This record gives sequence, C-alpha cells and structure tokens, in this order.
Amino acid sequence: MNKYFYPIIIFCVLLLTIAWVSGSTNTDTNTEIKHYQNGEISFDYPASWQQQPKKENQIAAFQDPESGLNVSISRQVMPPGYTPPQNLVLNLANGVKNDFKPTSQQTINLNGTTAYENLYKIQGNSTPLEQKEIWVQTNGALYSVILKYPEGYQSTNSSFLSNTVNSIKSFFSLNSQTSSDSDIIKKSLKIAPAKLDNAAVFGSVAIPTLGVKWNIRYDTVNAYNGVYHYSESFYPGSNGSIGLLGHHTTYSAPLNHVELIKPGDTVIVRDYLTQKKYTYVVVSNDDIRYDYAVNTIKFPQGTNELVLGTCWPPGYTTAERYVHCQLSSVEPIN
Repeated sequence: MNKYFYPIIIFCVLLLTIAWVSGSTNTDTNTEIKHYQNGEISFDYPASWQQQPKKENQIAAFQDPESGLNVSISRQVMPPGYTPPQNLVLNLANGVKNDFKPTSQQTINLNGTTAYENLYKIQGNSTPLEQKEIWVQTNGALYSVILKYPEGYQSTNSSFLSNTVNSIKSFFSLNSQTSSDSDIIKKSLKIAPAKLDNAAVFGSVAIPTLGVKWNIRYDTVNAYNGVYHYSESFYPGSNGSIGLLGHHTTYSAPLNHVELIKPGDTVIVRDYLTQKKYTYVVVSNDDIRYDYAVNTIKFPQGTNELVLGTCWPPGYTTAERYVHCQLSSVEPIN
C-alpha cells in the first residue's frame, strides 16, 4: 500500500471534521439564548441566566445559578477632561497590597468597534475567582461587561469535543471560536450611537466609622448629598493623588464631623468609571492650614493618596483642614 495513503486519509478526516464544525450553527453548547435590548445597547445571553437587580450605574446584571458566574453591564458618562487608564488597565503606584491582580490584556474588535479585554485573578477568598472585563469607549461614556466566576470556569464550560475541534482549526490557521457561554455577550454586543445626559456623579465615598456615604461629583461642591472632586487632582485608578472637598456645615455637611476621623479608620471610594472599589486607610488628620490660599494642597502623580478637605473651624472659612489617606486595597466594585 502507498506509504502516503494513511496520512492522506487522516488529513481528509481532519478536513471533514473542520467542514462539519464550520457548517454548524453557533450552538456548540446547545445553549438556548435570550436577547436584551434597551434601544442603546443590545446583546444575547444564555436563557439559564437569572436577571438580577441593577446596582449603581449598571444597565443590567445576571447570575448563572449553576456555575456561580456573575455578569454586569454598566455605563458611565465620562467627566470633561477625563482620561481613562491606558487600555482600561489599572495604573497604580507600587506598594499597594491587594488580592486583585491583572493577568492578561488584549485589544479586540467588538463588532467593528475597538475594545479592551482584561483578565484579573482575585485571591483572598475561600474560592479563587477570576474576572474578565470588556471595555468600550463610545458615546462619551465607558461601557463595561464584567464577568466574575470561579477560577477554571472558562475551561470547564467548554466541552472536550469543542476544545479538540478548536485546536484542529487553530492548527490549520482557521478562525477559532470558543463555545463558552460567557462569550455569547461579547459576540453579540452592540452599542448604538446615543446622546447621553451628563452625569455629574461618578462614584461615592463612605466613612464607615462615621456611618456616612456621599456621592462624588465633578461639577460643584455646592450640592446636597455630595462632595466635589478637585479638578486638579487625579481620578481613581490613575496613579496619582485624589482630592475630595466637602462642606462642613452647609449642603448636607458631608464633613461635619471631620475631627472625629482617626488614623487607622477606613475610607471607601466606589468608582463607577473604573468599576472598582478602593479602600484607603487614614494616616493623618491634623493638616490645618490657615495659609491655605498660598500654601495650597498638592496632588502629585505617582502616589496612591486620598485627601479629604473641608473648611475649618466649623462655620468659618478661616482655614482648611485635610485628612490624608493611603490606598490599602483594590477590589471589584460588586
């Protein structure tokens, strides 16, 4: 028998297998899907996912009760002059101890739109987790699809046959598609052009020891239930000092009890732009400047500091008092 007979037969079988897979519909996992659309954004998702109540700036949220996968789709209008972290990967100074670490990043084509796909590992829990983030910048806003799941979910959610066939297709340099349920949104996500209302609030700050939580605004300090983000300071996740200014006695008086804040207390910033929770530890609360007009507070680059500022003493603007905090940890916002 010709020595080339068996290699040719094997090659033909592989080609037939590839043709069979390529000709099949997108039902590698036999997943029944539903469609979500609100006029601005649309995507498919597995019918087994359960829709969850929305939080903060989420458009929609889902949970897969079988695997423990949690999915959130969010949108946040960007403040004027805001520059997102490069490729939407956190850019933090060295020395931050956290259990939320980036492991990979890639630029992808999302139905004709440039997007960023970032993967993180989340340690410190009884069950190690992974988080995949897909970011799109359009309509003057940041859109994110965030999937949090037990470590290994992506591999166990694909069948052995699909993985084998995908390996064959990859070997022949054909387009390989994952059959993971978590990619259904990515493959179908579409964001229509839309004129969005300005959103002055882009996050919140909480001081647990005082039992208070306030919105963070970029437009004014003279608003109820909020503090003002110093325009000359950095935004969360941008490797620089963040400044928040709040009234002491007026407009809900967010820093009414500033003198009660002690070193070691925690301050928690929830940022809707980066979809992260930043926990800070107070390091000092005795920076009182009667010459604040000339001895102005600075917000240097390369430091993970948070500064809370307010007038001093209560009811007067004779001085400004500053609480200095240092970043302790970074976590997913939900």
